[in-house]
Formats: sequence, structure tokens, C-alpha cells
Amino acid sequence: MGEEAPRITAADFVTPPEFGDRQLAADEAARIGGVRLELVAQSDRTALGACYQQVPLRVLPPFQFGADQPALVYLMNPTAGLMDGDGQRIDLIVGPKVRAVVVGQSATRIHPCLRGFATQQWNVRVDAGAILAVLPGPAIPFQGCRYFQRIEIDLAADASLVWGDVWLAGRYARGVDSEAFRFENIVQELAVRRDGALVFRDRFCWHGPWDVETASFFFGGAPACGSVFTTGPAEESSAPVSRDLRQAWFPTAAGDTCIRWLGSSEAVTDAVVRNALQLASQRAGRGVGESWLDAADLAPCHWFSPVRC
Repeated sequence: MGEEAPRITAADFVTPPEFGDRQLAADEAARIGGVRLELVAQSDRTALGACYQQVPLRVLPPFQFGADQPALVYLMNPTAGLMDGDGQRIDLIVGPKVRAVVVGQSATRIHPCLRGFATQQWNVRVDAGAILAVLPGPAIPFQGCRYFQRIEIDLAADASLVWGDVWLAGRYARGVDSEAFRFENIVQELAVRRDGALVFRDRFCWHGPWDVETASFFFGGAPACGSVFTTGPAEESSAPVSRDLRQAWFPTAAGDTCIRWLGSSEAVTDAVVRNALQLASQRAGRGVGESWLDAADLAPCHWFSPVRC
């Protein structure tokens, strides 16, 4: 038996200024949780190192597909989503030369918040020579929710990262009961540092609910948006655009790349998954247009199934 790991508590979370008068759940049983996870490279595979799990999040052992492919690591949440007062913290250390794709099992449903707010906060370290792709899963904000997503990433000088986010308008396909853009407040912070120096920062604060004009200003009349950040340059040809998808391509001053999309939920999710896996494949030295996960290895039921690619 090893030494008992300290529990994740509300004190381990950052509260944004927009929610300064709100707090996470006072009763932390099954409300405050997360994982502390280390991935290590072995001779021909990626394995779990240190691992601590606290309800409701769980980690599945890495799926292995072959020497030239990454390990697939699932983060599982068996509950109905993030409720009022819920806090989920993911501390991830990716060791030298690890090759891994970390995914959420499905969309994140963010339920109404009557008193507090809900949050998911990532702290990621990617060591020398490692390649990491992260696809947390589409976020679905329900009517009246308050949500803070915070991502802090520290990279070694030669580490590679691909991070992909999908934001949906809410439960919109409900006729007169549509909850499209009926959230209360959503805040996202993403900061990437390389050798301790800030190379990318993205922050937005959406105050809802939105009327048609406001939704059109932010989402261009579409029900979904998505983005991918990748270290290093990327060929624009790696991001094909369909007729119901708009794209913006941003090379950064630090030499990295950010891509954004607006469109239908299906088209945006496809674009984020397709390009995240193709860009990670390029970082691993494979050909342009190849997916880092082969379609033959996974059934098409996964939201990130490479059948899309």
C-alpha cells in the first residue's frame, strides 16, 4: 500500500472574478473530484505512472494500438454532467517521449446553476519529446448554467501539443423549448507556456442569455463553434472546409497555430476531431492528412471516432 494521496478539495480550484460572489459546493461528497495522472513511456507503449482518482472522474488504462500509434486514454464521468457547485480538476503529467491522445468519454452537459457555478480545470505538463493530443469533448451549456473552464499547459521546448475544444449552443433541437444560448455565464481561459514563457493565451467571458442578434454576432448564426491550438506551424490544406463550415486560421507570433470554425454541431465536431488527429500525426512524423488513430481500431460509436477522418 502506498502513501494515501491528498483529496482534491474546493481550495484546489481557481475562481474567476466574474464568479467572485459564487462558490463551489459546500458538501464535497461526489461533488468535488478529479484525477491526478502521470503517463510514462516504456519500451513500446505508453503506460500509467502515478494515478489518483476521485469521484466522479475515472481513468481507463491506456488502450494500445501498435508501436507507431499513440496510446488512447479515456477520462470517464459516469454522472449526468456538471451540476451546480461541481468542480472537476485534471492534473496531467506527460513524461518524456510519451505519445498519447486523451479524450473525454462524451459531451459535457452543464446543468443550471441556482446558487454557485460549475468548473472543470486542467493543469497539464508535457515533457521533452512528448506528443499529446487532448479532446475533452463537446460542451453543452444548459439554460441558466454558470461554467468556468480553465486550462493551464506547460510545455518543454521540444514538446508537441494539440488541444481541441467544441462549444455547442445548448439543447437547441427542442422546438419552442429550445435552450439555444440560454446560459447565464460561461468563462474560458486557456494559457500555454513553453519553457515557462507564455506563448498563447485565449480568454472569453460570455454573458447570457443571448438574443438572436447577440448570438449572430458571436456564432454567426451557427449552433456550434470549435477551435484547435497546435504547437508549431500547420499547413492550411490539413483543414478541409465543408459548405456549412466557416474557418479562420491564425499563425501566432510564437510560431504556433490556432484554427477556429463556425457551423453545424456535426460539421464543427468533425473539423475539430479531424484536424486535431491529423495535426498530431504530423507532429509524430507521419504524412499530411493521416489520422493519428486508425479507423480500423475503434468502432464508429465514439464521438471522436477516426471514421470521421
